[in-house]
Amino acid sequence: MSTPQPPGDPEPTRPPAPLLPTATDPAEPERAPSPAQEPAPAPIEDADRPSTWQPLLYLRIVILLLVVAYAIAFVAQNTNRIPVDFVFWTAKVRLIWEILLLLVIGLVGGILLSQLHRHRRRARLAKKAGQSPDSGTHVGRRDKAEGKPR
Repeated sequence: MSTPQPPGDPEPTRPPAPLLPTATDPAEPERAPSPAQEPAPAPIEDADRPSTWQPLLYLRIVILLLVVAYAIAFVAQNTNRIPVDFVFWTAKVRLIWEILLLLVIGLVGGILLSQLHRHRRRARLAKKAGQSPDSGTHVGRRDKAEGKPR
């Protein structure tokens, strides 16, 4: 057992443990290693120490701040009221809301078109393989591994 040390003093170093003999004498009984022969704790590795300079982290923070500043400036510059004709009625809305509405319509349309394309491609692959499109097989599907179940 070690004696307590004041907070500022480092732990005293232990003398190196004597090497154990490789050949044992059959006349001597085996002894368990004493606590003094325990290996010293491994030094702290560089991976455990925090780094003070992380250029990629600071670059990401700067890019994020620039994107946020651009978004704020974009909204601030597009506050003019414009008339929008919704076929059955007309409304005066701020330009930024029209831009955001068109962005949402574009995202939803892109998702729906990609699903339609995927469905048609799977049906075409199933037809080439000689199966009905709704046979339940997953032709062309690459998200599952093939093999024997465990």
